Amino acid sequence: MTDLRSLKTLLAVVEYGSIHLAARSIFISHSTASRQIRSLEEHYGTQLFERTSAGVNPTAQCLAVADFARRTIAESELLADSFGEYSGAVETVSIVTSTGLGQTVVADAINRLMRMTDRVQVSIIDRGSVEALQVLRNRRADLCVNFSVSSHEFGTLPGVRKVAEVEATNFAILDGHHPLADRSSLFISDMTDFPVGTLPAGNTARMRIEQAVRAQGQVFSPSLEATCPVLMLRSLVGTSMIAMMAGRTIPTNLNAVGCKAIPIVDPDIESRYIQVLEADPRRESHGLDLVVEALQNSL
Repeated sequence: MTDLRSLKTLLAVVEYGSIHLAARSIFISHSTASRQIRSLEEHYGTQLFERTSAGVNPTAQCLAVADFARRTIAESELLADSFGEYSGAVETVSIVTSTGLGQTVVADAINRLMRMTDRVQVSIIDRGSVEALQVLRNRRADLCVNFSVSSHEFGTLPGVRKVAEVEATNFAILDGHHPLADRSSLFISDMTDFPVGTLPAGNTARMRIEQAVRAQGQVFSPSLEATCPVLMLRSLVGTSMIAMMAGRTIPTNLNAVGCKAIPIVDPDIESRYIQVLEADPRRESHGLDLVVEALQNSL
């Protein structure tokens, strides 16, 4: 018997034409999505997708299963709605975070949570670091997963309490044939002669990079600004561009597309941290406790 999660994964793969992108869109790991697709293929005894260099294409059998999946999911949701007592027992927890952290730390936490319970619904709000903090302080979210640096401690602000923290290593992401690809580590001064990809202006990490470049006596002018790590990675393949990312936001298919991640060790860049913050005072909620535990285990 097929489960709803696998059917939802199949629909996402059909929509995106990529297991990798589909997995990120529904906040599960690539390996989990691949395993669910293989399980469906074994269950139905047929190949559901044709693998190509550009992604995956649904077979005729897959399209038939997709129709079944849509009907099954719709009927399941209708049935759940009819059980008022059960529906009322499901708690909703909202998390505000950036695209990069949402696709990594938060996605891993949601995967852990879904293995533990089906009584918690998670709502994701995608915002930049500064705006995400404001969303939390305005109590429009229960939790915030954010980047911080030593001189900007989010957890000491009124209305915000820090519940977990881990240091985030900065990496330079570049094509495997890049002139700097053989280096074991890089300084900002090594990268200023190449096109650079970064997060949009106003992001905490971006501000640290700008300060480091100014310390070299140069003006920082990135060639690409993007919040999506997958878009960033696709843009630099085969070019001389260097993307700057935290280790937790690096796409899992880095090696598969021929790219490398090299640590940035530069005294002009302050240490960065990934923090899990919650609104203070927090509301009493067993579901919220479970989400916080899952996030702590995912850092």
